[in-house]
Amino acid sequence: MNPASLIPLAEPIPIHWAWFDILLIATFAAHVLFMNALLGSAVIGLAHALRGDGGIIREAGKKLPPLLALTINMGVAPLLFLQVNYGNFDYVSSVLMGGWWLAVIAVLLYSYYGFYAYKFKYDAMGPGLRTLLFGTSLLGLFYVGFMFSNNMTLMLRPEAWTRYFETTAGFLNWSDPALYPRFLHMMLGAVAVGGLFVALLGQVRGKDDMVTTGMWWFTRTTLANLAVGVWFLMALPSEVLTALMGGNLPATLTLVAALLAVGGALYAGFKGQPRQTAGWAVATVFLMACVRHWVRALYLAPWFTIESLPVTNRYGSFYLFVGFLVAGGAIIAYMLKLYFKSRQGRA
Repeated sequence: MNPASLIPLAEPIPIHWAWFDILLIATFAAHVLFMNALLGSAVIGLAHALRGDGGIIREAGKKLPPLLALTINMGVAPLLFLQVNYGNFDYVSSVLMGGWWLAVIAVLLYSYYGFYAYKFKYDAMGPGLRTLLFGTSLLGLFYVGFMFSNNMTLMLRPEAWTRYFETTAGFLNWSDPALYPRFLHMMLGAVAVGGLFVALLGQVRGKDDMVTTGMWWFTRTTLANLAVGVWFLMALPSEVLTALMGGNLPATLTLVAALLAVGGALYAGFKGQPRQTAGWAVATVFLMACVRHWVRALYLAPWFTIESLPVTNRYGSFYLFVGFLVAGGAIIAYMLKLYFKSRQGRA
């Protein structure tokens, strides 16, 4: 069977595709920052709790429900923008995964309410039950992350879609050598940024031990993730790797810029400067999101080019979107101003 016959025709889009790609990268970077703070701080808190230190898990546990809500909300936008420009690939991979993909909703709900119960029923639960609830909720997040890694890699490999006709159940992208380092790279990155979040939280709380612990996790995990990043690069198809290693100059320069940002973050991290490290970390996440986008385009090049998308040039919906974005941003800024003003008044 010719895999190209399984790729649906691309739907026309109302405005130039570059707008959606820019919005996709920007919103995905924002989503990743919240996801990293959520998952990474949860991993660090649980690791210390299992060693008998419950301080970090208690502090981080208070932040997890709102962090998870923000992560979910921030994840909606990039998923929608992805489906606008690359829906003829993403929709197919989602359908092929079947029940594995649908289960993400149920698992995410369990983790969401699990963290809420941990926060609000903390004193009513024994230590063992608390740890079990927290641990299983964290496992749920790992499941969601692994399913997203499967989906985002499966959509890039139409040649693997034909395996659907060999099974009656939804399948995962087990045969892709890039799946495992890609998933591990994301998870280690989450732990690193989670450590930075713990350090920033400790700085706000005036707890030097949390700052030290958080920066230790950030620097050590980032160093480990550099090794996993090399594994990820080596697992990519040869044509994609060649493009990143100089065959495609814009893609190569983006990767170099991301590595330089990592170097800046490590330098500030080893000096014990959480705020400066956070600035470099934000730049790193954004640039890595750009590299990820290059990888997607290079993977799909034999099957699809974004320039081939039909455009209707109807900008009315885009102007409406921008208007609501500006108005919504102004309202949120005003709400935050009132919130911090009320906190200062209580202080």
